[in-house]
Amino acid sequence: MEQSFRIRFSEIEATVPAAPGLYEIVTDEGGMLKVGISGNLRKRLVQHRQSRQSRLKLKEGGQWSNPSDVMSKQSILAKHLFFRSPVTGFDLKTEAGRQVFLEQRCHVLVTVTLTREEAREMERLKEQSGAYPFVGVTKTPELG
Repeated sequence: MEQSFRIRFSEIEATVPAAPGLYEIVTDEGGMLKVGISGNLRKRLVQHRQSRQSRLKLKEGGQWSNPSDVMSKQSILAKHLFFRSPVTGFDLKTEAGRQVFLEQRCHVLVTVTLTREEAREMERLKEQSGAYPFVGVTKTPELG
């Protein structure tokens, strides 16, 4: 049986179980950012909330201005936000700026599932909708 709820990033530890499921990161204005799955939702969402700068790595000889040269070792959301168009009042090029943006302007829709496979099927359907700009490879700083 699925269980779905909406939380702020600051509520992860108190609310989200260490269970499989699907998560959707959404702006408070309703803009869909990212859909993902995990075998441990709590751990995965904490990684996204941390948005660690140290986990963004530059390829040998790469440029920080080229999304193809930057790799994410923990949260692809951190990379997507790093290359996103500027948001007034938030410096998304910094870890602290991304953390504040996620807490103040975003929320998470969480669906707990019985298995990771069940969550994966739900994710596939949501990705196919085209509603989530932060899917796959980061290509450009503009959201369009």
